[in-house]
Amino acid sequence: MSYALHELPDLSSLGGEWATVTVGDCVSGRPVQVGRAVFPDHEWPYEPHNCPCWDVPSAWYLDGYVLICLGCGIDGT
Repeated sequence: MSYALHELPDLSSLGGEWATVTVGDCVSGRPVQVGRAVFPDHEWPYEPHNCPCWDVPSAWYLDGYVLICLGCGIDGT
């Protein structure tokens, strides 16, 4: 699912802001929807278009309000 950026929680307390995915498809073969929110203001090991998202752990941020992939920063909420 993708949300409009204004519908997502403010990430300024984490030192960044949302952007959108511009290229689809994870390496795992499962699609990443173009336009999906991603938190790019961090050095993630992968870009959203080549992250094995489904094999990488995620973490809850903002007191359990938003789930972010630790591989690429994509919103998994």
